[in-house]
This record gives sequence, structure tokens and C-alpha cells, in this order.
Amino acid sequence: MKELLKKEMNKYTQPLFKKLALTEFLQHLVLQSLYRQNAFKYLTFTGGTALRLLYKTGRFSEDLDFSQTGKSDIKLKTLISKIQNDLLLLGIHFEAYTKDEKVVFKSDFRFPEILKELNLSPLKEQKLTIKFEVDKNPPKGGNKEILLVTSPVSYSVSVFDLPSLFATKLHAIFYRKYTKGRDYYDLIWYLGRQVKPNFKLLNNAIKQTEGNLEKIDENNFKEKLINHLETTDFKKVKDDVERLIIEHEELSFLKIESIKSLLRNY
Repeated sequence: MKELLKKEMNKYTQPLFKKLALTEFLQHLVLQSLYRQNAFKYLTFTGGTALRLLYKTGRFSEDLDFSQTGKSDIKLKTLISKIQNDLLLLGIHFEAYTKDEKVVFKSDFRFPEILKELNLSPLKEQKLTIKFEVDKNPPKGGNKEILLVTSPVSYSVSVFDLPSLFATKLHAIFYRKYTKGRDYYDLIWYLGRQVKPNFKLLNNAIKQTEGNLEKIDENNFKEKLINHLETTDFKKVKDDVERLIIEHEELSFLKIESIKSLLRNY
């Protein structure tokens, strides 16, 4: 397994990309463990990492996000222990620091010594961290599908379909309290493929977090998005996401003119 891991890392020459490739490989192992535990009967993969691992977008992603879509009595801490055991059988050890809140389950997976072992850090004490998070009360209306992954390891995963993933991304873009550049990179990815957002899920998410009945639909979607983009600091967007983008020239597309161009087909 370590040789396969090194093979994935060696696809890149930059030390940062090697580290991100290592993170990505470990994410696949976590998802494989969840599959083997039948966890996708009640967890649904979501977020930018789902887009990266399942659709091969051009940016790395660091966190694993899930929605709990079944079985309210699941033991998430038990899942984490089993993931630890599965990875340990492969010679990979991590420590889990868990916080189980009312609506969100969070766990930091900290991998000690692996960066030093793989010559990605001179410091033995430096740890690689993957954040694992489960929304225990996600908004309703998301549509799920089962996708098969065969590389670098094999597993199947329950994930929200692209319109539903796009809806959750739009909710983040409209209502996140700070600028997150990866949101806008993913926005361009969705628009470039003419994905239509799941407006039912988007509006349920708005109602849940904002406490109002603002409605976004096909008639006002473009106008609302353009109005938001007019107030977006695209320098902050680029600065935030630059280190994650594999093809550096894609940074030049992160501007309002590019997004307006893609919106012409909506």
C-alpha cells in the first residue's frame, strides 16, 4: 500500500502537491473503510472533496464532509475506530480528536510521522490532518446516487448528485461569512458543465440557516448570482485557492467576466 501511495505522490514534482496527493490518497482509504462498514447506508458524501475525488476537478481538496441521511442512532465514534483499525492494517496510523455536537459531528484525523517518513517534512513531530465532518441535520431535498471508484483503490460511495452538490455550493457562496476561493473555482466547474442547481434543496438550506423564506429559482438565479459577484473580492478568491489549483493558468479564469460568460447559457 505504501508503494501505491508513493506512486500517487510521484505524479507531482512540487512538494506541496505531493503532500496534497498524499492527503487525497488517505481520503480514498477512509472512504473505502466507510464502504466496507456499510456506512453509506446512512451517510452521503458531499462538498468539494466529493467533486474532486469523484469527478477529478482541477483542484485539491482537504476535508471530508458528509450528510447523515439515515439512521439517527448511528455510532459515529465507532465508525472512526473502525477506520483507524482498517488503516492500521495497511501500516498507517492516525489519532482522532472528536467533538460530537448536537447537529455536527467533527473529528480531526492527525497522522503522525507520515510526512517525515515520506520526506515531505524534516520534522518528525509535524502531522498531516484531515477534517472529517458529518452534518446530522442536513436540509431536505437532496438527491443521492451511488458511484463506483476503481482508482487508486476500489469502493462505492453514496453521494449527492451534481444538481444537489451545486445547490449546497451556491448556499455556501451566497451565505458564507467569509470568502473561500475554492467555492468560486467549483462554481466555474458547475457552470462550465451547465449543471442546473437543485432549487428545492437550495431553498430548504436557505430557510434552515437564514430563517427566512427567500426563494431562488430559475427566474432570478442569474440576477442574484451576478449581484453577489459584483461585491466579491476576486483577489481574495485567487489568494485563497491558488495553492490548491493544479494548472496554474486556471487562476486567470477566476474573475467576474468569466462567470458572466458561462451564465449566458442559463
